[in-house]
Amino acid sequence: MRTATIVASTALLAGLSACGQSPEERMASAIAGDAMAANTGGEQVVLGTGSEAMIISSGERARLPANFPGDVFMPDEYTIESALDSTGFSMVSLRTTGGVVALAERASREMQAGGWTQSMMAGDEQSRILTFQNRRNVAALSFDRAEDGVVYSVQISPARN
Repeated sequence: MRTATIVASTALLAGLSACGQSPEERMASAIAGDAMAANTGGEQVVLGTGSEAMIISSGERARLPANFPGDVFMPDEYTIESALDSTGFSMVSLRTTGGVVALAERASREMQAGGWTQSMMAGDEQSRILTFQNRRNVAALSFDRAEDGVVYSVQISPARN
């Protein structure tokens, strides 16, 4: 299951490489160049090297990326399922309790109170996507109903000012 999360995250970002965003391009290049190396001792994969490296982790090794903004909405209780850390881009997927609508509405209130401008909301009671921007970052928050609660995913990239 954890390996599947890493593979799914990698496939998602590889698919995004067509969008022309440099973190995704770096990841696609690393994969194409066979620069993937597994970190021994657990659920962590490093793509690329040096300052261009992307670190994808899951399970017990998953932590919020070092560059993850402290002003992004996080539920009171959660378990991180996977995280991606790269220069200029981070993505986190976690599990939490509650309902999609209540969490999305709380996230919207807290993000806006923290100085973020909401630019989009789409979805229903089963799934919601919210996007925000501040002077430093763009954040895409998604909430999806799961059997045991909600899967909450956050993608952070630099704002284009």
